[in-house]
Amino acid sequence: MRIGILASSLPAALKIQSEVEGVADSHSYVLLCRTPEETRLRSLFKHAARFVLKGGRYRSLRLMAEGRVLIFQEPLDHPRTLERLRRLRLDVGLHKLGAIYREETIKAFGLGILNPHIGLLPQYRGRSVMEWSLLEGNPVGVTLFFIDTGIDTGRRIVLREEVDISHCGSVEQARAFLFGLDAVLFRRALELLRDANFSYKLNDGSGHRYYVMSRLFRNVVEELIKADG
Repeated sequence: MRIGILASSLPAALKIQSEVEGVADSHSYVLLCRTPEETRLRSLFKHAARFVLKGGRYRSLRLMAEGRVLIFQEPLDHPRTLERLRRLRLDVGLHKLGAIYREETIKAFGLGILNPHIGLLPQYRGRSVMEWSLLEGNPVGVTLFFIDTGIDTGRRIVLREEVDISHCGSVEQARAFLFGLDAVLFRRALELLRDANFSYKLNDGSGHRYYVMSRLFRNVVEELIKADG
């Protein structure tokens, strides 16, 4: 299995790369992507600065020496970027990037791009879904699914797990904890995809699309988290 980790910086991708490296018969690449708002010079300076200032330099150097770190000088949907992606013949992309993917980018990966969503699909899609789950008295968790061009509408769910956040003392701590599970859950999802008996769960669109929670409701959720802790 050939895996591409889509990230905005090398340090952001290292934890994921380290975890998925343990998936049998796999080969992973770190794909450093430029946002449409960044100039080429700014993008290169950002990567250089984060390489110098962040940890994991030895691992970063090893990956670069092995040709497993690619820096795209054009946005993801640019024809030159798409051509490079196709030449890599990647099976799965792992989302660690603040970007919206267009259809041609998604199609550049054999199976598609996996997204870790901190809500339980299909019930909770959109924004602030962890907070809405808590406010409505329902479990929270993470769903890994193959994206399409909609908002959490990709139909193929690979992994869906409820997560205990009772040890968290605030909304931000809970969100950080859930997002921090991405590396472990990516590996688990990739291992499931390798299983000959694996079958997708269906994201059938039966839930609701949620929007950013207001400060009033968010304060209620903060109190619920504190009381639970």
